[in-house]
Amino acid sequence: MVDNKKIEKRITTSVTGALEGAAPGVQVNNTYGEPGSAPSIRIRGFGTLVSGASDPLYVVDGVPFDGNMAELNSNDIESMSILKDAASAALYGNRAANGVVIITTKKGKVGRAQLSYDGSFGVQHVTRTIPMMDAYEFVKLQNEMYPTVVAGSYLMNYEGKQWTLDDYKNIPQYNWQDEIFRTAPMHNHQINISGGSQNMKYSLSGGSLQQDGIVFGSDFERFSFRVNMDNDINKWLTTGLRASVARTKQTNSVDGSGAIYNALNQLPEVPARNPDGSFGMQTENMYGTYFSNPLSDLIQNENYSRSTQVYVNAFADIKLWKGLVFRTEYAANYNYNTGYRFTPSYDYEFFKQQSSASRSAGNGSNWTLKTYLTYNGTFGKHNVSVMAGHEAQENNWESLDGSRTNFLFNSVHELNAGDATTAKANSSRGSSAIESYFGRLNYNFADRYLLTATLRADGSSSFAKESRWGWFPSVALAWKVNNEAFLKDVEAINSLKLRLGWGVVGNQWAGSYAYGVTMASAASIWGTGFYAGNYPNRSLKWEETNSYNIGLDLALFDNRVELIADAYYKQ
Repeated sequence: MVDNKKIEKRITTSVTGALEGAAPGVQVNNTYGEPGSAPSIRIRGFGTLVSGASDPLYVVDGVPFDGNMAELNSNDIESMSILKDAASAALYGNRAANGVVIITTKKGKVGRAQLSYDGSFGVQHVTRTIPMMDAYEFVKLQNEMYPTVVAGSYLMNYEGKQWTLDDYKNIPQYNWQDEIFRTAPMHNHQINISGGSQNMKYSLSGGSLQQDGIVFGSDFERFSFRVNMDNDINKWLTTGLRASVARTKQTNSVDGSGAIYNALNQLPEVPARNPDGSFGMQTENMYGTYFSNPLSDLIQNENYSRSTQVYVNAFADIKLWKGLVFRTEYAANYNYNTGYRFTPSYDYEFFKQQSSASRSAGNGSNWTLKTYLTYNGTFGKHNVSVMAGHEAQENNWESLDGSRTNFLFNSVHELNAGDATTAKANSSRGSSAIESYFGRLNYNFADRYLLTATLRADGSSSFAKESRWGWFPSVALAWKVNNEAFLKDVEAINSLKLRLGWGVVGNQWAGSYAYGVTMASAASIWGTGFYAGNYPNRSLKWEETNSYNIGLDLALFDNRVELIADAYYKQ
């Protein structure tokens, strides 16, 4: 488990980034690196053959979370637990093939109201760039490869001066990596108010994050607010609320611009800016190959997105009998996203670019309703916990985007300022649903022998009726050897536990309605035509992963030395 003390020691902008190096068997990759991107997580490697479906299931305060992880504030997290083997993850069977990350947010504690502030400031910079040739080294290399061509270009008589190789040691020259990379600041601020009485506890927090990217034209900002409340209404009823809202803006002019590629290929004698402040561009060269000014592309291109996400989770616990609790829980997540992109037009003789713009908007919602009964009982040395429940989930989304080219002015970026004959528009809409039944049995004898068995049945709208349901069982056994009589007097051993587990988990991401026929369109001489976009497959069913695990937990010398060892096989 990764607790809040470990999280607070890390300077990270995302929840997933806080797991880097904090848990064995968990690989955290910052694939893209731009500000606001959440690192990808792989738990015990890839758990699926489906492309793009390798992320683990995130469960926030007991409810599956389908939002953007970059919009969660790591300062709001109390702890994170990783379910790696199928025996522990099978209870979340429908999407647990890649493991489960259980996130618990901070709650209020009994006591007077406490006000706390947490802030950090840092800078980011490139630690190593690719060594590049200067103008002298570049011309020297070209002369060695193409002496005849260079003699008529770089080493020619120009305006009464006969250029030599040594002349290129003294001309202004530029390392383009130094022009596009920068030292970027990052600051994070969080205010929290928490407290409560025996009957009501609360925690309210607000945070802001501003991160500039190490490449010009990239940054990320986030504003978030969260409220957690727990109320003991009476002896038999407890209610709670978890709610949050986050607003983000991500600027990324690097993506799609080719700026870094152009910076590595641009000639070293081309200036980033001319003396008058305008952007420098290539003049005619012997190759006939021209690259744009990457600094110009990063600064003048527009590419940013805004997102608003609202999350609400309300629950009630009803104590029906001694040890018997009924819980009902409803969670909903709403998000709205907009995207803006504009590329200006310019004509620099040897490099021309046409203006273009696009706009996009999308929204999505998902809700989860979960109800279950839990019974806990102790009978002598026997401890039993039984849980059975039902869960229903539904997701809805839609999007709209449009684009135009050939704008009259670079200063006006709205689509209606572009050429109407180039207008394009697209839209999409979809939904999915899952219904689940689940149960779990925990048995403990004398705190020495432990048994956990779970079974989950999931029905997904991604499959045809005859293949819709998947069954995901698991069994786990554990032996606390240190509680046996023959180890009671061994003071050096604080804990020694052997574990054995087996389980089946599933993956439903085959695509929406992939079992049926989808329609695709194409232009024809008679207008727009439609045809079958795929072959139907009503036998398409859940992807299943069988996992076997054996493990050892050992703690020695007042828990100063700890060893956790696991061996597993996934199929």
